[in-house]
Amino acid sequence: KRKDQTMADAGSEGLGTDGESKTGGEEAPINYQIRPAFKRMFKPNQVKKVIREVLEQELVDKKYNPSGEAVNKLTKHVAKTVKNRLKELPMDRYKIAVQVIIGENKGAGIRMGCRTFWDAQTDRMAKEEYENEEIWAVCIAFGVYLY
Repeated sequence: KRKDQTMADAGSEGLGTDGESKTGGEEAPINYQIRPAFKRMFKPNQVKKVIREVLEQELVDKKYNPSGEAVNKLTKHVAKTVKNRLKELPMDRYKIAVQVIIGENKGAGIRMGCRTFWDAQTDRMAKEEYENEEIWAVCIAFGVYLY
């Protein structure tokens, strides 16, 4: 036998002429899930509700302190709390990213924007805002489906 013929025979060992196993056992077909079931999708309205609850619980009596790490810690804490609460929802195979911005409420405006490159059928985002006399906050949660 030639070298290339021997290599080809070694690669197809145990397979019949149609590529099926000659061992006699039935192999399960390989299924790839490329879309989540409707019940398991990222639902922005449901996510907004969770975000709103967390923002109201965590920021209800907070005051803005520009010095020190207080605002940084608060921002991280709120983001982590939102992410943990979203992981409890029935959204299998979603990567959750949460962004929280907290600022002092002095009447100034802010403009925010984001760009995404994702699958419009499965990937979603939800945004919720919170404001009291001292601070304002914006929380954005992104749900990206992992194929």
